[in-house]
Amino acid sequence: MVQSMTKQNTDSSDNVFGYGLLAVGDQPSPETCLPQMRLPVRTRSPKLDVGMTQGKKGLFARVPIDRNEVLIDLNGENYFLSPTRRSLQIGKNRHVFGRDETVGYLNHSCEPNSFLDFSCLCVRALRDIQRGEEVKVNYAATEYEMHDSFRCDCGSSACLQMIRGFKFLTRDQQLQLKPHLAPYLVKQLDAAIAQDRHFLEK
Repeated sequence: MVQSMTKQNTDSSDNVFGYGLLAVGDQPSPETCLPQMRLPVRTRSPKLDVGMTQGKKGLFARVPIDRNEVLIDLNGENYFLSPTRRSLQIGKNRHVFGRDETVGYLNHSCEPNSFLDFSCLCVRALRDIQRGEEVKVNYAATEYEMHDSFRCDCGSSACLQMIRGFKFLTRDQQLQLKPHLAPYLVKQLDAAIAQDRHFLEK
């Protein structure tokens, strides 16, 4: 996973890791799972290739990609307890290491064409993607707090300008992301809404 530039490995030896499997409490309900042929674990679709965009590397569609198609499988990936410049957050204190072969060059957009599907722990196409189009996700839908914040240049009318993580969004911005939020962030959002409601009812 990269931000405004390709991330470098800044992991510390005390950042203990395991393997990228979701905790039971973070698993979505079975009815949310979409049927789809799976990729081999820890791999990227052959339909994606690394290319250059605005002086940085990104992932691009080599051929047209259908909506809901699985693009990257993250099952079995090493994860760390705290974020790094190359990680993608899959749960509280769970940050998948961004290898070059998986999400190492997956860039951000505030209006993405892909998302992290927690029913299969994979990156999935949010809509049809044209040949040559860069594949991007919204970091704010997975990262509670970015390891390094950066100024976004995605050009979307919905651009957040500064990408610092879900923690720094307004409540309205958080709610807009809810359909594709990481399960651990949905829990936090629901708890915050309940707390707000309780405060207003006093």
